[in-house]
Amino acid sequence: MTVRAHDVFCLYPTPHGHVAALRGLTLDIRPGERVLVHGPNGSGKTTLLKVLAGQQAANAGTVSVCGVDLVGAPERDRAALRARNLGIIEQSHLRSLRPELTVRDNIALQLALGGMRRDRARRAADDVLGDLGLAALAPRRPQTLSGGEAQRVAVCAAVAHRPTLVLADEPTGDLDRENAEAVHDLLVTVTGAVGAALLLVSHDTQAVRIAQRIVRIRDGRCSEEWRPDDAGRESLVVDDRGWVRLPEAVRRETGMRERLYASVVDGSIFLSNADETTDTRDDMSTEAAGTDRAGVGAGPVRIGTAIAIDQPIATLTDVTVDRGGRRVLDKRSLRVCPGKLTVVRGRSGSGKTTLLRLLAGLDRPDTGEVVVAGTDLATLDRAGLADLRRAHMAVAGQGAALLESLDVTANLEMARQVRGLAPESPDVGGWIDALGLGPLRDRAVRVLSGGERQRVGLGRVLAVAPTIAIVDEPTSQQDEANAERLVAVLCAAAARGIAVVAATHDPVLVAAADDVLDLS
Repeated sequence: MTVRAHDVFCLYPTPHGHVAALRGLTLDIRPGERVLVHGPNGSGKTTLLKVLAGQQAANAGTVSVCGVDLVGAPERDRAALRARNLGIIEQSHLRSLRPELTVRDNIALQLALGGMRRDRARRAADDVLGDLGLAALAPRRPQTLSGGEAQRVAVCAAVAHRPTLVLADEPTGDLDRENAEAVHDLLVTVTGAVGAALLLVSHDTQAVRIAQRIVRIRDGRCSEEWRPDDAGRESLVVDDRGWVRLPEAVRRETGMRERLYASVVDGSIFLSNADETTDTRDDMSTEAAGTDRAGVGAGPVRIGTAIAIDQPIATLTDVTVDRGGRRVLDKRSLRVCPGKLTVVRGRSGSGKTTLLRLLAGLDRPDTGEVVVAGTDLATLDRAGLADLRRAHMAVAGQGAALLESLDVTANLEMARQVRGLAPESPDVGGWIDALGLGPLRDRAVRVLSGGERQRVGLGRVLAVAPTIAIVDEPTSQQDEANAERLVAVLCAAAARGIAVVAATHDPVLVAAADDVLDLS
């Protein structure tokens, strides 16, 4: 087996006790097998990848990867495993590619780290790029590439040394459908060429088409498993102790409660409710989040009152941006109005993030005008732009820069405090509940999953009650239920009078928008 992980537990310490990210997970992967892992935010997917990469130690269980026993293995053995046998692909190419190196040298770097001479490594990098139809990108730097191009280069860099196992964590989360499919196809091509197994973590349902086996993780365990030819019939995984997790759809449709009777009827297991009394648990968090207990839409987020104003609070007029000899934006215009959700969509590399940065005063256009709250941003220096942002804007980029040692509540309160606002506010708790973070409010953000961290970043934006909320790909790391939750929250923010501007590939968010600017 390329991977043999049995009864794995992984704990993260917090001030309030340990949090179990993996709870007895068992998973085997055969040589050359392509396995797709689904699961909601916080289910343990990224922790599993870290354990298999030797970046996070398991607290219990057995973990063997490419013949290396990782339980108790010294760092030198784990580093050697990563260098020789593993190819690791992050969601964002910014964590995989060095911006000061060309595409050729980024790929050659992986080979050089394995001991190959520099000149030979550069020739091998050219061969890899040529074989995959990417030779024209060799002399360019990552910052001049589109998102799809950069992610394909990151895939090449991860497999250039011919690994035995490729670990990919949401590699298409920031990409549009066309580029995502191109990256999926490339993963099949490159792993097949070197005979590597692939473990792909993704919320993207379209990734099923390249998988030979699909595994769903819930609550730190493998809960369901199926193959593409199973016609959608998922088998429930029963571990060595007899634990089995019932699918959310089954629980909803049958009204199953906290306790069940189990009996055998005609050779089959029959489950029935042990307690038919009415469930009187508090439904306040459900009402705030606009979701039922399984996370599917159940109604509007009830925070604030509706407001809509047709006069714009910000405008971009005929803005043009050139970067690295490429025109990123060509005479684009945008009106941002209070009380409206404005979405900017387009293919990866079409300029969505650049447009948001212009609006926030983080970049300046080559031509055109950006006006926010009646002020032409061209008239402001760096300090003036910072003052304007503090007074009117809050921004959540694709990577949330959170205060790692603080808990969820403290992160939102600190965002208010640095703006000169009272840290304690009903809005802090309201947005935490609406974002589905209520059970995590006292947990340090350093132990949260990527999707949970993304929701904390959005909560910080909304907690300061900005005039304009600018969010870049806010649902990119969310499972389907939490993506719907975030869309409802953004609509609620607009209903409170906030001008919400979001760059996205998500069709659900696009459908909810009041105004859409298409950059394709």
